[in-house]
Formats: sequence, C-alpha cells, structure tokens
Amino acid sequence: RSTNPFTVSKVGGRTDTMSEKKREEMLVKRLRDFARSNGRTCADCTEKFPSQICMDYYTFVCMSCSGIHREFQHKCKGISMAKWSADEVKAVESGGNIKAESIWLATWTAKDFPIPESGDVNRVRKFIELKYKDKKWYSADGKAATQKSDTPKPEPISKILNEEPKLVVNKHAAPAPSKAPPPLP
Repeated sequence: RSTNPFTVSKVGGRTDTMSEKKREEMLVKRLRDFARSNGRTCADCTEKFPSQICMDYYTFVCMSCSGIHREFQHKCKGISMAKWSADEVKAVESGGNIKAESIWLATWTAKDFPIPESGDVNRVRKFIELKYKDKKWYSADGKAATQKSDTPKPEPISKILNEEPKLVVNKHAAPAPSKAPPPLP
C-alpha cells in the first residue's frame, strides 16, 4: 500500500477518495485566501466578491464578466465549482487583480473610461475589449501604474502625531441656526 496521502484508489469503479477531496478543498481554500487580498472586487467591473477566475490573465471576475470573457474566447473557471490542479492554483497565486491592474491598466485613469457598473453589460464588454484586446492601457513591466500617482499613501493619524488622537467636543460653541436664512430677492 502506498504512503502517499493523495494516492487515488478505485472503489466500485470510482476514483473519488477522501484524500482527493481534501486536496481539492485545500486548493480551493488557497484560492479563496488569495482572493481576499487580490480579488475582493471584480477585475473588470464594480461587483464585489467575484466567484470566477479568468485563466488567461489570472484575475478574479464576477459571473457576468466571466461570460463576457468567454465571448472573447478567454477561459474562466469557478472557484468552487471547478476542479483545480496545484499548478493552476500556483499560476493564479502568481497573478491576481492587483498585479493585473498594474499591467493592463498601467496608464489608465478614470477619465479614460470609468470602471463600469456591474450591471452595465455593454460598457463592461467595451472595457474588457479596450483593456485586453486593444491593450489601450497596457505596460508589460507594469511600472506605470506605480508611477502614475503623486498622492502619498495614507497613514494612520496616530503614526503622524506619534500619539493617539483625542476627540474634543466644544461645549461652548454657538448652537446651529434653527431656520434657514430668508431667500435673497
């Protein structure tokens, strides 16, 4: 008998064993854990908690966007519903929405084409076409995305002040006016 915990044994013509099931659950857990930090929002619209992965770009996408990706012949898999190999999970973990954004939206600004709302299928389709097919905002090295913002990253106020902030309520302030001022003639 093999000592490999993932060895599949045939039982009644089936090859579904508990160890195979545990391996699959472990791979799905890895994908879900990775999604928490790299895919809380669909890569192509505003939908929260996407349940699909576009395997062409290793991005987390919602069900609606996965359908549009399939129109472009992109392969998509459901996180929970598909069978995953260790190599596929490793490939997804090498990507994610943050990395994809730095490459595929490297020169993008909201003025170019705002991220479409999840229900706006035509705008989502156009956005995916511009983003991936036309490579409108693409940068192979992904550096432009990190260089496009001059705004410093926000820090907790306690770090800036070197102490916890104190809430002060002015009890002696004048009360707010109870009525709006009369309209101007």
